[in-house]
Amino acid sequence: MKNLSLLLFISGLFLSSSLLAQNVFPGKQTIDKKEYFGLNLNSSISDRFLGNYWEDYLKKTGKTNSRRGVYTVDRATIPGITTSTAEVISQVSTSKNITQLFMALKIGDRFVANFTDSTYRAAEQFLKDFSGYAALRDDVRKAEEFYSLADKNHQRLQKDNERLTKEIERTQKRLEELAKEQETNKNDLAGSVIDMQAKQKDLEAAKAKVPKL
Repeated sequence: MKNLSLLLFISGLFLSSSLLAQNVFPGKQTIDKKEYFGLNLNSSISDRFLGNYWEDYLKKTGKTNSRRGVYTVDRATIPGITTSTAEVISQVSTSKNITQLFMALKIGDRFVANFTDSTYRAAEQFLKDFSGYAALRDDVRKAEEFYSLADKNHQRLQKDNERLTKEIERTQKRLEELAKEQETNKNDLAGSVIDMQAKQKDLEAAKAKVPKL
């Protein structure tokens, strides 16, 4: 029953990552004292891990710079969005247990912010694709954590088994020693009975030699 509950719990965690709401919407963010217009993506993945996934994801577009949750690419190549290079300014932050990824995308001299624009829809899809990628990465991370816990538990049980085996071996050895001591004691006991009987005869013989008064 406990194993079933654990399995359901783990499945629920994976499911929550896989069914992450791909909620992308326009927004603005102040980064390094400058206000940007762009797109927001909400996620239930911890900002610590989402930031790592996002940095890895951005690397496929070009040289990525990161500092305190801010990720930038000066000359990003994103074929699905533009045929020219783009500038990416993004930030991963968290508030009220919700992680938010903000991405400002500058193409030429303008930022993508109009949700009716086809470029905006392409940028939106870029973030949705990342959301799916991040969910899969997070599933792997959780699976690794559960495997690590299972491995530690296995090693602990293995050590306990080795300890118990050694204790059994020591106990068996002690039992063998006690059995030998008991056998020696039995022989000594039998010898002491014979010796006692002989001493009793000597006592009776000595008493018989004493004259009666």
